[in-house]
Amino acid sequence: MKSLVHWFVYLLFCLVTNYQVFAQQNKIDSLKKILENTKNDSSKYEILLLIGAAQENIDYKVSRKLYDSVLTLVEHTNYTLTKARVYSAIAGLGFDHADYPLAIKYYTSAAEQFNLTQGNVRTYGVASVYNNMGGILSLINEWESAQKYYLKALKEYEKLKDTTKMVTVYFNLAFVFSDMDEWNKSYELMYKAFHLTEGSKNKSQNITIFARLATICFKTERVTEGVTYLKKADSLLNYSHLALDLVYYHHAYGEYYYHQKDFTHSIKHHNLALYYAVKWDDPYYLSDESIEVGKDYLQMKQFDSADVYFQKSFQVAVQYNYKPKTLLSLAFLSGLEEAKGNYRKAYEYKKEQAAFADSLVKQQNQYRILLMDEEFQAEKKSNEIVELEKDKEIQDLSIKQKSTLNYFLIGSLAALIIVGFLGYRNIRHRHQLAKQQDELQQRRISELEKDKQLVAVDSMLKGQEEERSRLAKDLHDGLGGLLSGVKFSLSNMKDNLIITPDNMAVFERSLDMIDTSIKELRRVAHNMMPEMLTKFGLDEALKEYCNTINATNLLVIKYQSIGMDTRLEKSSEIIIYRIIQELLNNIMKHAAAKEAIVQLIKEDGRLNIIVEDDGKGFDTALLKNNKGAGLTSIQSRVDYLKGQLDIHSEAGKGTLVNIEFNL
Repeated sequence: MKSLVHWFVYLLFCLVTNYQVFAQQNKIDSLKKILENTKNDSSKYEILLLIGAAQENIDYKVSRKLYDSVLTLVEHTNYTLTKARVYSAIAGLGFDHADYPLAIKYYTSAAEQFNLTQGNVRTYGVASVYNNMGGILSLINEWESAQKYYLKALKEYEKLKDTTKMVTVYFNLAFVFSDMDEWNKSYELMYKAFHLTEGSKNKSQNITIFARLATICFKTERVTEGVTYLKKADSLLNYSHLALDLVYYHHAYGEYYYHQKDFTHSIKHHNLALYYAVKWDDPYYLSDESIEVGKDYLQMKQFDSADVYFQKSFQVAVQYNYKPKTLLSLAFLSGLEEAKGNYRKAYEYKKEQAAFADSLVKQQNQYRILLMDEEFQAEKKSNEIVELEKDKEIQDLSIKQKSTLNYFLIGSLAALIIVGFLGYRNIRHRHQLAKQQDELQQRRISELEKDKQLVAVDSMLKGQEEERSRLAKDLHDGLGGLLSGVKFSLSNMKDNLIITPDNMAVFERSLDMIDTSIKELRRVAHNMMPEMLTKFGLDEALKEYCNTINATNLLVIKYQSIGMDTRLEKSSEIIIYRIIQELLNNIMKHAAAKEAIVQLIKEDGRLNIIVEDDGKGFDTALLKNNKGAGLTSIQSRVDYLKGQLDIHSEAGKGTLVNIEFNL
């Protein structure tokens, strides 16, 4: 069965691919003949772009060389639209082959060129770029940035009143929220798309919308409504045979039967969705539908078949660098091994999943920085163009003024002296004005650099907190669950085995050690992302943290708070918690203190933090030349919140740290 499934999918893929290659080669040969008889440069560039597009399905490297040659030909010309299109084509290659940094770079350049055009050409161009940028960012779970670009695309299509394109963007936005498991928000966006398609003659798009709406309804327990949309899709099925429409259609039916726990029919429809995903030749849907079939087999406890499809999804996701899909495939493979009772292999998949999660976080941070750099460079170029246009206006005005002055110079010598004097003052004034403009420009660049640094720090801090939260959850739910399972298994074995008294003592000590490990694991997970902080806020979390330290008898901490009745912003609470946590860790490590005081005072839009200890103190002058990692981390967090950090300490007299923030 396992071998048969593989051969079926492989054979279908080969047949579809060979047919597409044959058709594209005929198209390329026809275009080359037209190119030989074309003399107009603009027409030649357009034909070369068409050949490159047809070549993509045969050999994308050849296609890339062709696009690069076109780019070289038009680089120093006024063919702005051709430049925009070739940048978009290269970016599309990067998108299709998971080279997302390349795609981001060239889509940004394409947007710059489209913005230099006029009318609907400009609007459609930038809207398409923004929509594709949203697609790239959604594939790496960079959901916030993906939403930003999709909304920018929607704004452009609204100007054109292009309902079909607006529906596509709403559809993509709904997918983003589906990936975030925000199904109600996904339903809201898809419902907007549904209203826009009412009365539309685009049967293909209508089938897709009805099928997707039905799927979301089953996810949100709107079963009756979901069945209504399936019937609407049924009524239109004969009007469209597009493979992608059928992927969504059979996926929706698979979700319905899965919800009804009729896994036999669910497998049938998910397999049909997979069949059309192969015909559509899109690895994203191939990976996605493979997971769905595997889930059906898993529910039926047909573990070998489930393993085939989960492995297929994993292979496609790795090949095309879909890290979120890779993580999902590994999660199901781990769950499959747990269901089979193979806990060791399940744990190995968990470890591999954690490694891919780390890689995804790093990749997301890299793309955030790349995106900020490209946006900054684009804005800088735009500002330079504006400045050049202003300079040209000033030059034209200056030439006009000089011509007028020349007419007056012919009049008399006295007028010449006066005009010369006025000209001198005018030149001096312009020099001063140019100097001031240069200083203002330098300040603006400096401010942009600072903003860029702050955004980078924001991305870093968000990434750190997301990683802490993820690791805490993985430790608590993953490794903690495994340890608890081991303890339960050993406890059951204890009553069913005959063990000597000596071995029983060893056995009991082993159980105690597992208990200790579980407690230590929960303590570490709690420190990485305290539950009190997310549920009850900063004040309660700090009280609990101080009480925890007091219980260790390593340090006596007195905690006081004034005006902390209302919560701060979530991100600010996390950063302030980490600052105080780092300060108390430094006291326990280095201060040799017996007591410490932590005070939080919120009043009139300001927050004052005081952390004081009775330890050995130190010479604060040493901080100028030697700042440790802990203090550097504290300073960066204080700077991010635009606060003020003051440290007062003397040898033998303890240390006082005072931090102030404007809320």
